[in-house]
Amino acid sequence: MAVAPVGAAWQTAVAQKAFPALWQDDGSHPTVQGTYLAACVFYATIFRQSPMGLSYHDGLSDAEAIKLQEVAATTVFTDAAQWGLS
Repeated sequence: MAVAPVGAAWQTAVAQKAFPALWQDDGSHPTVQGTYLAACVFYATIFRQSPMGLSYHDGLSDAEAIKLQEVAATTVFTDAAQWGLS
């Protein structure tokens, strides 16, 4: 069974410290960046294609969206077997 590793992608993004907060001020709900990262992970998991190059950025800057797409792709495809994708 395939798993969308959203949590692992968030851990990577947080560890890189190159991203604005992924949580809203309440510490529970995601920001636009957090939601976009999760969506990119789901895209990669469902379609088994990299989200790199997706044109929809949900109002994020191109640079920010590209970084989040990269984190999602790296998380999903570095060890696809770990997530049941191979």
